[in-house]
Amino acid sequence: MNWKFTTLLRRKTSGGNFIPEIDGLRFFAIFTVLIFHLNTSYSREIGVDWLVYLPDHSFLNIGWWIVRMDLGVKVFFGISGFILAVPFIKHYWYGGRAISLKQYFIRRLTRLEPPFIVTLVLFFLVHILVLGADTAEMLPHFWVSLFYLHTIVYEMPSIINPVTWSLETEVQFYTIIPFLAMVIFLKKHSVWVLLSLLLFFMASIFAKNYIYSHVTPGWDFTVFVFLSNFLTGFFFALLYLHYQVYFKTKSVLWDVFGLISIFTLFYFYKPQVDMLNNFLFNLSILLLFIATFKGNLFNWFFSRSIIYLIGGMCYTIYLIHYPFFHLLMKFTAKYSVSNVYLLNLLWQLGIGIPLVLLVSALFFVLVEKPCMDKDWPKKIKAKVSNLIN
Repeated sequence: MNWKFTTLLRRKTSGGNFIPEIDGLRFFAIFTVLIFHLNTSYSREIGVDWLVYLPDHSFLNIGWWIVRMDLGVKVFFGISGFILAVPFIKHYWYGGRAISLKQYFIRRLTRLEPPFIVTLVLFFLVHILVLGADTAEMLPHFWVSLFYLHTIVYEMPSIINPVTWSLETEVQFYTIIPFLAMVIFLKKHSVWVLLSLLLFFMASIFAKNYIYSHVTPGWDFTVFVFLSNFLTGFFFALLYLHYQVYFKTKSVLWDVFGLISIFTLFYFYKPQVDMLNNFLFNLSILLLFIATFKGNLFNWFFSRSIIYLIGGMCYTIYLIHYPFFHLLMKFTAKYSVSNVYLLNLLWQLGIGIPLVLLVSALFFVLVEKPCMDKDWPKKIKAKVSNLIN
């Protein structure tokens, strides 16, 4: 890929430690979600139950795979667990620099809020000006969505951009991980660390089973349900930092484990209420993470520039894709290439995914990437001061 193009789209990191494999995993997560939501948008627009045409009776059916592709969100949670755990592990376990909670939360705000706010305002205006929604009815949803409270207040995802329910869950994890890390590393002993991590992990497994088995409105979107996914990433961060030399060697055997992990990710994803399934699903996430670093072919694939560049834009893509697909289908869904649902879906994927990637790339360069510079508020303040003076 062209070097200048790669530089333009490459994600910046606060610490300067770019790990292409992690953005490669983000590619896997975002692409499964894209397929899942484009299929949802297309089937709704043409008014059919897509499972009639693509049954999900067994893994030999294409529908079995598609109906599970929202698992990419849980893989995102695992990646977040890894990214956020690394600095805390370095501090508590390896004596690295202390983490200022003030700077930690400010950085979360300056990095994530601008793209989120811009897209929320944009799609709010689309609902009002394009879809004809009532402003008075939409405003309360806008305000609670802005403060990541929609699933708590309304016990359902935001009607402005439904996928932001997972961002509300992420924010909850951002908030608790400094305190989780304090407890996990209360004693600098490997037995204490592993047991406390396992205790939190199993508590989340139990919480998900209980919340999904009982009428608990709103709770099914909280971090309590998905903490096990985040902690899987946390555990991988422990392994990655402790066995850095090991992760630099590659093996075909780990390619085999990688293929197995992808299958078991899908296989154990449903039913999500089942505690054993939840445990094995998280184990599959862990195996996929390891295989991405250790497998010859897996590491080669997930380290390709086109793969990690798309993965690096996943936050922008995630914010944009769902409303974009629903709007796009109003224009493209009327055009069919066959009487076969699968062929028409592939046609829509061939149109929708390149377009959403193009729009996302523009938004990424103009809005999200500048926010990756941790000093951007200071730079803007300096420029404003110079203009005034």
